[in-house]
Amino acid sequence: MTLSGFYLLFAAILVILLGEWMTRVIGPLRRSHIPPPVVSGLLVALLVLGGNEFGWFALSFDAKVGYRWWTWLVLPEVDWWTTPAPKVDVHQPLLIAFFTCIGLNASWNVAKKGSWQLLIYLVIATVFAAAQNGLGVVLAKMLGENPLLGLLCSGVSLMGGFGTAAGFAGEFEKAGLAGAAVIGTAAAAFGVVSGSLIGGPVGRHLVSKYVRRRVGFPVMAAVGSGGAAIVDHSTLAEDAREAEEVAEHDTFFKEIRSLVGMAPKALLHLVILLLCIKAGAWVYYAMKSAGLTFPVYIGAMIVGVVLRNIIDLLPRPFIESDTVDKLASVCLSWMLAVIIMSLKLTELVHSAAPMLIILVVQVIFMVAFAYWIVFRLMGRDYEAATMSVGMIGFGLGATSNAVATMKQMTKAYGPAPRAFLIVTVVGAFLIDFTNSIIITGFMNVLK
Repeated sequence: MTLSGFYLLFAAILVILLGEWMTRVIGPLRRSHIPPPVVSGLLVALLVLGGNEFGWFALSFDAKVGYRWWTWLVLPEVDWWTTPAPKVDVHQPLLIAFFTCIGLNASWNVAKKGSWQLLIYLVIATVFAAAQNGLGVVLAKMLGENPLLGLLCSGVSLMGGFGTAAGFAGEFEKAGLAGAAVIGTAAAAFGVVSGSLIGGPVGRHLVSKYVRRRVGFPVMAAVGSGGAAIVDHSTLAEDAREAEEVAEHDTFFKEIRSLVGMAPKALLHLVILLLCIKAGAWVYYAMKSAGLTFPVYIGAMIVGVVLRNIIDLLPRPFIESDTVDKLASVCLSWMLAVIIMSLKLTELVHSAAPMLIILVVQVIFMVAFAYWIVFRLMGRDYEAATMSVGMIGFGLGATSNAVATMKQMTKAYGPAPRAFLIVTVVGAFLIDFTNSIIITGFMNVLK
C-alpha cells in the first residue's frame, strides 16, 4: 500500500508528539539534544523497513504531490495556464518557509552587537566550513566513493544540520548520489550526538589547562573581578539572554498556541513570510534561468534578508525575531517529521562504512580546529573557551547543541555573555548563508 504525501503531513503531527514524549522520558535522548521529530521519525522509518523486509505488511509513502493549492506558493508558475501542476516534495513549502525565517532573522542590528569579535568568529566558522567540505570530498575520493558522499557528510549535514541536509538532498539526488536524504539525515544525527558528547570535555580541558593559569581558580570568581575573562556584563547580559533563546524552542503545540495567542502580530509575520516565499520563487527561477545552481530555498532566504534589513531602517520596525523563531520552529519540526518518516533506509546500507569513516575523521578535525584555532584566535580566555565549545556544537550538529553545552560550562565556571551572543548569532543565522554558498560552489565543481 502506498500512501499519499498528504497522509505524511497529518501523520507527522502525531509523530512529533511521540518524539517529544520520548525525549522527555528517556534520559539519554533528552541529554543528546536530538530533535524530537528525528527520534520518532527514525522509529517509524525503521518500523516501515522491518514490516516490508519481514513481510508483516507492505507500506510506502509517495512524498510527491501535484496540487496547485499546495505548490503554487513555492513555484514561479510561469506557464500555469498551459501545463498541469508539477509534482514537488510535499514538505517543500515547509522547507522553504523555514529557511525564509532564517533570512527574516538575519538582522544587522543584532549581528553588530557582537562587535569585531563576531566578524572574526564568522570568518573562522566560514573557513572551517570550507575546510570541512574539502576534507569530506578528499576522504570520499581516497575511499573510492562518489565525492558527493563526502560533501554530504561534511558541511551539508554537520555544519548545516538536519535542515540544510534536507534542503540540499534533492540537488544531490539530481547530481547522481542515490539516497541523499537518508545519508544526510544519518550524518546529521551522528553529528548531533558527537557534538553533544565531545563539546563539554573539550571545554573543561581548555579551562583547566589554560584559563585557570591566567585568572586563577575558580574561574567563576575571576569572571568580572579583574581577570582575563572579564566582559562587560552590564551591557551584554540582556543581549546574551536574548541570543540564547534563538536556539531554544518549546514543544510543537505550545509554539502553535503561543502564535495563536498573539494572533494579530503572528498573522502579520505569516503574511510577510508568505510574500517572501512567493517572491523568492521568482528569484530562484531567475537564478536557475541564468545557469546558477542553488538549493530551492535560496531565493526566498535572500528576499527575507533584504526585507528584514530594510524594515529595520524604519522608525518603527515591526518584524520581531521571537515571532519569526516560533514560525521557524513549527515549520522545522513538521518538515523533519515528514522527511524522516518517509526515508528509505535500505538506501543507506551500501554507504554506511565509508560514511562512518568520513564522519569520524570530521569529528577529530572539528575538535582539533576548535582546540588549536578557535580558542587561540578568539583570545585564549574563558570566553574563547566557551566559543570553542559553541563551534563544536554547531559545527557538528546544531546551535541548540552549542547552547546546551555552553550552559553546562557556565554553570560550572561562571557567565560568558559575549560568547553566548556571538555563537548564537553566527551559528543560528550567519553561517547558514556562507555555508550554503560554499556547498553550492563545491557542488558546481563536482558535477
